[in-house]
Amino acid sequence: MSSILPSDAWTRAFPRIVVLLIVTAAGNSFGSPTSATIGAVKEIRSGVLERQDREAWNPLLANAEIRANDRVRTGPGATAVLTLNDVGSVLIGPSTEYYLGDPSRGFKSLLKRGYLWISTKLKPGATMSVATTSAVTDVRGTKFSVIQDVQGMDACTCKGEVQVTLKDGRSATVASGMYGSVNAAGKMSAPEKGKPLLQKIWKENPPRYAPCLNCHRKGKKISDLE
Repeated sequence: MSSILPSDAWTRAFPRIVVLLIVTAAGNSFGSPTSATIGAVKEIRSGVLERQDREAWNPLLANAEIRANDRVRTGPGATAVLTLNDVGSVLIGPSTEYYLGDPSRGFKSLLKRGYLWISTKLKPGATMSVATTSAVTDVRGTKFSVIQDVQGMDACTCKGEVQVTLKDGRSATVASGMYGSVNAAGKMSAPEKGKPLLQKIWKENPPRYAPCLNCHRKGKKISDLE
């Protein structure tokens, strides 16, 4: 992938639960009238990126402002990168719908469906979380990916660690080079090393992991997963 994706950014998909990726979760409900500018569209690599305005979805262009509580989505085959003030960079994969939060109130965001890869640059004391229908992930200054689809949720950590919390309150830490999966029923398996899964993905090439394979192609260095 491009500059925001290091060669080790293989952590693209894993656990399947109602997962919140928590860098620190807080803030109001999604879609509040807050309109503060919190970042910009760095680039649109392919396809279309849209933002919801009331009932309509309107196209966004590179360098467009991103506001607190924006709802954005990509079409099939589309990929876009956002830069968010005090948060970091977010790569949005194809067919993804993502509701952003408000960094000034704890960046609580929601991945309704699709794929995200996030590289955080949080200041001391700052927080961020990514919620899905399966779980919530709390982030602690890290690089990680999340997939949410009909199969459940997968969370994978390139560097640092994330805390995955299920609906029933149970949680697990997904450390560097590990992934965790939550199935459609909300059950999470114990986190495992990512390298064996990556080798399986290379061999079977499942469609849901296509964004992962765009970065982690067989033969590339994956020293962080050793």
